[in-house]
Amino acid sequence: MTPHNGSSMPTCTHPLQTLRNASIKTKLLLLATTSVAMALLMAFAGMAVNDIRFIRSSKVDQLESQAKMLAFNSVGVLTFQDESATRELLRSMEMYPTVEYACIYDETGRVFAEYRANELSDARAREIQTSGNQITDAGVEVLHTISDAGEDIGSVYLFANMSDLQAHVQSYLMLCGGLLVGSLVVAGLFASQMQRLISSPIRELALAANRVKRERDFTIRVQPAASDELGQLGGAFNAMLDEIQHSKAALQAANDELEDRVEQRTAELTEEITQRQSAQEALQVACTAAEAASRAKSEFLANMSHEIRTPLNGILGFTELLTNKSDGNDPRKRKEYLETISASGTHLLGLINDILDLSKIEAGQLEVELSPCSPHDVINQVVSVLRARAQQKGLKLNCAWSSRVPESIVTDGGRLRQLLMNLVGNAIKFTKQGNVTIDAELDHFCEMLTIRVTDTGIGIPEDKQADIFSPFVQADNSVTRRYGGTGLGLAISKRLSAALGGDLRVESSEGNGSVFILNVKTGPLNSVALLDAPPADALMGTTTHHFDQEIDLPKSNILLVEDGEINRKLVRIMLEEAGATVTTAENGWVAVNATSKATFDLILMDMQMPVMDGYTAATRMRSDGLSTPIIALTAHAMKGDEEKCLNAGCTAYLTKPIQKAVLLGEVLDHLTRAGIAKVAPTETLGGLTEASPEPPSGLKSTLPLDNVVYREIVEEFVEFLQHHVAEMQSAYASENFESLAKLAHALKGAGGTAGFDVLTAPSAKLQKSTNDIDPSEIEATLAELADLSRRIHETPQRA
Repeated sequence: MTPHNGSSMPTCTHPLQTLRNASIKTKLLLLATTSVAMALLMAFAGMAVNDIRFIRSSKVDQLESQAKMLAFNSVGVLTFQDESATRELLRSMEMYPTVEYACIYDETGRVFAEYRANELSDARAREIQTSGNQITDAGVEVLHTISDAGEDIGSVYLFANMSDLQAHVQSYLMLCGGLLVGSLVVAGLFASQMQRLISSPIRELALAANRVKRERDFTIRVQPAASDELGQLGGAFNAMLDEIQHSKAALQAANDELEDRVEQRTAELTEEITQRQSAQEALQVACTAAEAASRAKSEFLANMSHEIRTPLNGILGFTELLTNKSDGNDPRKRKEYLETISASGTHLLGLINDILDLSKIEAGQLEVELSPCSPHDVINQVVSVLRARAQQKGLKLNCAWSSRVPESIVTDGGRLRQLLMNLVGNAIKFTKQGNVTIDAELDHFCEMLTIRVTDTGIGIPEDKQADIFSPFVQADNSVTRRYGGTGLGLAISKRLSAALGGDLRVESSEGNGSVFILNVKTGPLNSVALLDAPPADALMGTTTHHFDQEIDLPKSNILLVEDGEINRKLVRIMLEEAGATVTTAENGWVAVNATSKATFDLILMDMQMPVMDGYTAATRMRSDGLSTPIIALTAHAMKGDEEKCLNAGCTAYLTKPIQKAVLLGEVLDHLTRAGIAKVAPTETLGGLTEASPEPPSGLKSTLPLDNVVYREIVEEFVEFLQHHVAEMQSAYASENFESLAKLAHALKGAGGTAGFDVLTAPSAKLQKSTNDIDPSEIEATLAELADLSRRIHETPQRA
């Protein structure tokens, strides 16, 4: 810490930091001199090491030469044991100042004679086994054997110090030191001169930079003295100042512009604040609307809970009554209870269908299938279904055409029927007395069908008319309490009308009834026949199809190939009642064998069968040369199915469910072409002439149940249906999708054939979802089929 009296403690600076802070001149001088010093030191060290090694080696060689000479001269004196002569011989070593000690050993290893350079010299005699040399810290030792006639008679030992080597090293060091000092002086002088070429431009650049920093003057420039890197650095410095000067000018201009923009932005912010205040007010309104929508949804949920619980309570309550033995034996009460359960189930199914339709619409998955259909027939069906409800309330349900009637229009007949059911049903629900009128009009020029549903009911306040087409919303809560309903019907109808290329709007006033105006695109009308409008009361009669006369077939032999036992039995009875002789086969393999053994006038072939399907069987028959007409019977009605049947060799194509009139007409037509037939009659429907009938769908069979044979078929099918649905549920539980698909396909044709068209669409949906392995769709469809199965079972089939 620093004392408060202002004094500061000394700081320790690292040498490397000191070097970093030194000037470039100092660094260059240190670089030059240090480099020279290091180079010279390394050179001198290398030379010294080499010189010392050479001197030591020369000294060893010289001493060995002297030892050899002494050994040679000592042979005689050692032989005669002349000790004085030996000492004289050794005294010759005085001429070698570095030799401190010398001696001669006799053959026993005893010192025979010795020489000392001075009195201070230590005796160096040693026991050496073999001749040789060694260098120690004290000096060099040499031992050489004395031989006479190949016999060792003694040895010579010499020891020399290293004084001459030390003197040589000292003189060498003095020389190297002088050279080193001189080299450093010369290098320093040369570096001192050269560093100016480097440090001066850098110093000038640093002074210019400090001046620019201090004076904020970006016009200052340096003058590069050369074109080397320092000159390039000076040029870059000047270029940087140019850029800064330009940037400063641009910044000043930007500041001026910014001031103008700030003033402009201030005005914009003022306006934006005003807009945000308006938006906040709008948001508050939206929040209020959202809260209202939330309340409406909550009220809808409460209402829906009531709507669902009411039929559920009826179903559960009357089911419980049926299980009580006290009431279970009364046929009238059983019938009453069952009718109540059926009505509650129908109502509950309608609620669920509305919710599912709305979910599909909001998820963007609403699908419409455009195909030709009769608008007159659609209106006729709606009137037929709702007429009883209107009569129960004492209302008149009127219907009329204000223009000529198109034979057909291109739209989704099912969705159009649903639309009208919603509109007419609402009109009946909200009308206490008076009438409900349906008025249809065709605009041929605009290709638009307009249907007005007018009632004399409670009417809709003007401020509520836009809300009634929103989901979960009715005119007010009192409407829900008094009339019930979910508030979904009109919302669905509005979206359906848009999907059909038109719109739906309302004209109403409170207390004066309402008019709902539906517009639907008709598609091209150029080739569509326009029929005269029927009388207004023509639609008030029944919609049951009837025929002017029965179709009789000539005597003919027909092969019926069908894997479904109920379908096989029903079609056989239809054909035999019409006069034909029928042979049946349960699969294509049996049929191929039958045609090879007998001749048939016509073949009815189901296309989906086990063992061998109809496509393969028809192809096999044609390849065998069979020319008999083959009429395909299949539950597939998708695009391309007819072409597939014809390509397999079939002559014609009929879809299931099988309609008696269509079947017999097609059979009669092909028999006629073979020269055996009659003309098929036409069907009169609701005042309009149509070429082919469409039996009504529902939970009761459309077959003539007053005929004992047909009634037995229907009863057999109802019993079969229970087991069939159970088999489908079991197949799904065991994940046997292949078996489930086959069961669904069989039911798709068998249900319609027995007069239960209501089973056809769910069976087709189940087959598709099974092929796609869609568990959620499979479960939903199985549940729907199970419900339909129970309702068919509980519905009396006898006429």
